[in-house]
Amino acid sequence: MAILAVVVAASLVVLYLRRRVLQREGGFDMCMRVGSEHGWAGGWVFGIGRYRGEYLEWFRTFSFAPRPKRSFERSELVVSNRRTPDAEEDFELPAGHVVLSCAVGATSVEMSMTDAASTAFLAWLEAAPPGGHLVR
Repeated sequence: MAILAVVVAASLVVLYLRRRVLQREGGFDMCMRVGSEHGWAGGWVFGIGRYRGEYLEWFRTFSFAPRPKRSFERSELVVSNRRTPDAEEDFELPAGHVVLSCAVGATSVEMSMTDAASTAFLAWLEAAPPGGHLVR
């Protein structure tokens, strides 16, 4: 029983440290739901978003994986709608989150984040890489 308690405690510490490292590197809380254009498609999954150059990387909160679960290239992401969570989503999502309906090619993706993070996300989408137009 003691070995099981140590394994559980070590797992929790690893998850905590992974989250701290991701947030220290510019990560922010972001929930995601993929393929939800026709209603419920598996529900919201909690995660951490992080910008890496031309990519938005998304890591599941409760995962030990060192690599992102999903990665979206800036040029492929299109935001079609911004809304507040509906009554049902209000119970699933953290307080203060807004929902962005996006498309990545033919796949629909909904992202949920705080209002400030959504403003930063939209600004990141519209911004060109620094100095990119000066390089030949």
